[in-house]
Amino acid sequence: MRLSERNPLYWLEFFLRAAIRLRQLAVREQAAGCLVFSFFYAALAGLATLGLKPRIITLVRGDDVFDAGFKSHVGLRQGAHRLIEQLGARFSSRILTTNRSMQEAIMARTGMHDKFATLPNDITTRPLPVPALEPGQTARLVTVSVLNERKNIHRVLEALAQLKHLKWEYQLIGTDTSMTGYEARLKRLARTFGIESRVRFMGWQDNAADLLKDCHLFLLPTLMEGSPNALLEAMGHGLPCLASRIPEIGEILQDQTLLFDPQDSRELTQKLEQFMTRPGQAELLLHKTRQQASPYRFDWDREIVRLIGGDNRLSDLDNAMEQTVSR
Repeated sequence: MRLSERNPLYWLEFFLRAAIRLRQLAVREQAAGCLVFSFFYAALAGLATLGLKPRIITLVRGDDVFDAGFKSHVGLRQGAHRLIEQLGARFSSRILTTNRSMQEAIMARTGMHDKFATLPNDITTRPLPVPALEPGQTARLVTVSVLNERKNIHRVLEALAQLKHLKWEYQLIGTDTSMTGYEARLKRLARTFGIESRVRFMGWQDNAADLLKDCHLFLLPTLMEGSPNALLEAMGHGLPCLASRIPEIGEILQDQTLLFDPQDSRELTQKLEQFMTRPGQAELLLHKTRQQASPYRFDWDREIVRLIGGDNRLSDLDNAMEQTVSR
């Protein structure tokens, strides 16, 4: 009988089976090391290769301990993630985080400092023929994000509820990952505010660019991020952006004009009203967003090779780990 993924025994069985397979592979291939994503897989690889001393390079793209605070059974989840984080960090030879803020938080929790470096995600998208917002035109606003409490989408709805006298529509591209009915909560909120006909829940889209090319402004009200691909992709597409004034976003958007308080909708309301009504404001945001994009146009593969010391011996163990997970 197959266990449900909600059953803790499922994950114990998964971990043990994966560890056995990885050890067999590491011994057979005499692996010099592996590249893994997250402390979970670093802990798995480390335990699976005890005594073999491979070089484990760990890429961390999100703070799982922080994220657990927005899910059910907070204490249990955070305790488990702290344990996994400690194990993964100890087994790792090198740890690469996507921003300095997350790096500092993890270093403070683990007490380890000499293993860390920062490597943000890069912009991989190409410019789109994004339309200019003309006077009197309906402003098309968009957020690309999974829907959960950490993404803070309800703050945008609060801001838009104060701008019912203006012409706008808001598209949400993404699926509910909250397990708490966050999308349903957003729909109820939009209905309560009387803006439900102007808020469109698009679900997952295989090619979001087809929708983004018709939008005027990208919004990201998140409370915590790693290196947000959705924001970088929007910047690469050429959309003007407004995002949360949090440390992780502030490393990317260093102009205060492009940032707003994620805990209070009033500043976002003001900036959206200016975007839709003040002559030249849309062009200003677009110009400032473009200025922030240039540092994120780089060869990510080449940069990671440089950061891990040009070690070409990192084996196919990372590919095997992916295959193990899929089984």
